[in-house]
Amino acid sequence: MFPYVLLCLLSFSVFASPREQADKLLGLIQNEDNISLRMDQVSNTFLDLPYGDGGPLGEGETGRFDQDPLYRFDTFDCTTFVETVVSLALSKNVDEFEDNMNRIRYEKGEIDYLTRNHFPSLQWIPNNIENGMLKEINDQILSLPEQRLAEAVIDLPNWLKHIKIEEIQVPLATLEEKQNLLQELHDLSVNYSPVVARLNYLPISTLLVKPEVLKLIPHGTVVNFVRPNWDLTATVGTHMNVSHQGIIFQRRNGTYLRHASVSGIKKVMEVSFIDYLKKFENHPTLKGIHLMQVVD
Repeated sequence: MFPYVLLCLLSFSVFASPREQADKLLGLIQNEDNISLRMDQVSNTFLDLPYGDGGPLGEGETGRFDQDPLYRFDTFDCTTFVETVVSLALSKNVDEFEDNMNRIRYEKGEIDYLTRNHFPSLQWIPNNIENGMLKEINDQILSLPEQRLAEAVIDLPNWLKHIKIEEIQVPLATLEEKQNLLQELHDLSVNYSPVVARLNYLPISTLLVKPEVLKLIPHGTVVNFVRPNWDLTATVGTHMNVSHQGIIFQRRNGTYLRHASVSGIKKVMEVSFIDYLKKFENHPTLKGIHLMQVVD
């Protein structure tokens, strides 16, 4: 995107409503029908925007536990970046975009803190396969015998018990009201049980030995970074399988990862994918990637 156009868009966003901002972004890709190119074009406008600590999105002003907006375009974490780009690329108008955001972020599109897809390997990935928005494409890159299986017990009750008061995003609530809401979430833990989540992945060790296969990844592929049985019990009360998400784009000079980066300069950026993977060679927990393609 030409710098002048991007500057105009950002200036407009300061004064425009979220729906007006969404309409402006959709206008930038209205003449492109290819989904992956739409993803590339619209995500380009988000480059250098800041990483949103603490989760920049919630259930909107009527949310019970988290009243952060249902969507925004000024800051992202890794997941909301992917969700926003995919939803914009799949939409022709603002109503479609809002519906797609709800579908990709919530089980069956039902807006509620407890139906939000908090855990990628347990919720985000299978729910978005079930609703037809995404499909797994690991087999296009490596054969099944070359893949590995990540497995973790997602301890939903213990996760709920570990939620902290800082995560209650209700601006007009008093401290006592926030404490009551937090206790309500903790009490709801009795309604849940630990669940085993499994996810096939492509080992980084294999990809680094066979870097030519990275060219097989389709332009506009959603990538999930896999840490099998990642132990976060001390901080969030459970193990997990996925720690990060982004989008892969193919360029003339190689394969690139565009993502909201939480490390270093915390912002939306694009980096060489092979160089990014090399940082995790022999890493103690990050072992591979899982790939998904948007379904048009």
